[in-house]
Amino acid sequence: MSEQELKLHVPIHAQKTIEKAVRTTRAEELPLRAMYFDTPARELAKAKIAIRLRLEGSQWVQTLKMPGNNAISKLELNHDRPGPILDLSLYAGTSAEAVLTNLDNPLELRYETDVIRIFRKHRVAKGIIEIAYDRGVIRSGDLELPVSEVEFELKSGSPEAIFEVGLRWLEKYKLQLDLRSKSHRGDALATAAQNIKLAQTPASPEIVRKSEIDRFWAPRKARPYQINKNQNATQALIATTNECLEQICFNAGPLAEMDTLGVVSVGQPEHVHQLRIGMRRLASNWKLFGKIAYLPEPELQAELKVHLGHFGATRDLDVMLETIVPKLEEAGMPHIQFEHQESVSTAQEIAQSVAFQSWLVKLLKWTVLTPAIDPVPETDDKKEATEAQDEMDVMAEANETDKGIQHQEITPEGKVTEKSPEAKAANSQPPLLIIPLIPSTQPKITLRKQLETRLNKWNREIVNHWKTEDKNDIEAYHDLRKKIKRMRYGLNVYEALHTGSNLGFYVKRLAAAQETFGTLNDYSTAHTFYSQYTDAYPETWFAVGWLSANLEICKKHADDVLKELPRRIKF
Repeated sequence: MSEQELKLHVPIHAQKTIEKAVRTTRAEELPLRAMYFDTPARELAKAKIAIRLRLEGSQWVQTLKMPGNNAISKLELNHDRPGPILDLSLYAGTSAEAVLTNLDNPLELRYETDVIRIFRKHRVAKGIIEIAYDRGVIRSGDLELPVSEVEFELKSGSPEAIFEVGLRWLEKYKLQLDLRSKSHRGDALATAAQNIKLAQTPASPEIVRKSEIDRFWAPRKARPYQINKNQNATQALIATTNECLEQICFNAGPLAEMDTLGVVSVGQPEHVHQLRIGMRRLASNWKLFGKIAYLPEPELQAELKVHLGHFGATRDLDVMLETIVPKLEEAGMPHIQFEHQESVSTAQEIAQSVAFQSWLVKLLKWTVLTPAIDPVPETDDKKEATEAQDEMDVMAEANETDKGIQHQEITPEGKVTEKSPEAKAANSQPPLLIIPLIPSTQPKITLRKQLETRLNKWNREIVNHWKTEDKNDIEAYHDLRKKIKRMRYGLNVYEALHTGSNLGFYVKRLAAAQETFGTLNDYSTAHTFYSQYTDAYPETWFAVGWLSANLEICKKHADDVLKELPRRIKF
């Protein structure tokens, strides 16, 4: 069977309220204790399969889960068991058989979950969903991770139902989107516990433990897109959007202190950096697939720019404090303690905000509900059919206008008489018009060729940038930096689609340009920052002068690396 569910994290401040909202007179409560199995080498996790034995009240249930056809779907096989006995023979003839029969190592217990579930049915116009609030822990070795989440599972109707209710609850109770399943978190926790146990430095177990915890919460970097040549443009865009959404959410979680609030702070500037990369990849892909695929609605695209700007403000400050200020002080600038800095929301506040979390859910909704078809381009055939329809409409209008004349006839003697009812009915019908089928003479353009055309256009915009822009305008350099970054992300999509592409030569030069323009942007941002404080803090004149000189050097380097880019990409 297939299950579709939306999962939202319930922060500490909302736990009592959520429990009260779910625990109505129709609600049920069920203790759930589960054991998850895998090989030491995580062979099932790598195949995106999870197998568990769960005690649901007094009944043992064996469950296998595999990915479904979208981000909220899972293929689920459930079997009642007489006890805690794992029976792999149940999967003979299923889609999981090949993986299970080719395991290199036997399965073992990897981690456990222990939660209390409160659940009830909820009916809305578009379907029936089950709302379930889970609270408990995931455990492996001596490591534990809290569980506090509300799930909206579709029982019947349209998937729109779970998004409708989920968004309403998110906004009302300030919840957060969580794309991590219990098995995803449990697998990572088990890996950390295993590494701690196998550590070869028993004299310093705390160092190993801290290292594994840091790795558990490490920033989620971009991963290669999973697309293939048989997908159309919209399918490819949905696939790339899912990857970007994961990168954004998996970095937003630590920033929002999703599992660690009040215990330990794990959100770091690098999480902001990786989250913004995910958002920029997303924006680049929307431009790359524009007019050849169905895009999210304009409001959703506009929101991305707003949230990107909010996170960008915190990132700019982090970069300046970590990289620019040490260079300035090394060059001789005295340390400056600013008393009144511009108010900027913290990354944690932005990540926890209802506006940002709602945007994430709406984006997830788009990936699930968008039809996997491409928009039909305006062709000559379509234009001809439209013109023929217009002609029919004109004829019908003329027929209606002149019906008084059409319903009369002139006799040989010249007398005007009314036509018979049968004649009137015959004449009231519009004239027959058949629109011919005109075979297309144009060969189908593949997605790969469409992307090549667009990427070459982008490359021309980069190498010809200064033909229309003024080098004295620093914003023109920023615009060029954005074009280079967009090009880099676009090439990531192309390389995923055409794995045999040999673009190393071009990518290497593009990366050099991106790094140089990035440094120029950092210096320019710092220059703007210090310039606003020259009256209140005269010491900042040192920073303004030093940064001005280095900006000129950076511009020269930027011009040099730009000349290294070819005028055309050889795909």
